[in-house]
Amino acid sequence: MSDDQRSDDQNDEERPCLHCLIVELIDNFFAEYPVSDEEPDALDTDEVINAVAKTVAELTYSQNAAARQNLVEQLMREIMKFDAEYRQQEAMGTAGSDARH
Repeated sequence: MSDDQRSDDQNDEERPCLHCLIVELIDNFFAEYPVSDEEPDALDTDEVINAVAKTVAELTYSQNAAARQNLVEQLMREIMKFDAEYRQQEAMGTAGSDARH
């Protein structure tokens, strides 16, 4: 195994899953600041969507318009891809993200 491959393997082992960290952060946020007392486990999806949209815009505002448009289109494709994947899992009775378990 080359030094480059060993370095990549070590980075993969040390680097946490960004998706998992984001889901954990959202869960912790709503646990600390519940949407309502009646539904303590509820998520405010509008607030989550706005936060994600604002974050993407903030991270990409310095790029040119074409690059930003490409990122928005890529984000939409990824959302549709994962939505289809989760719907398929739900139909099979295995829905849900591993990050939420």
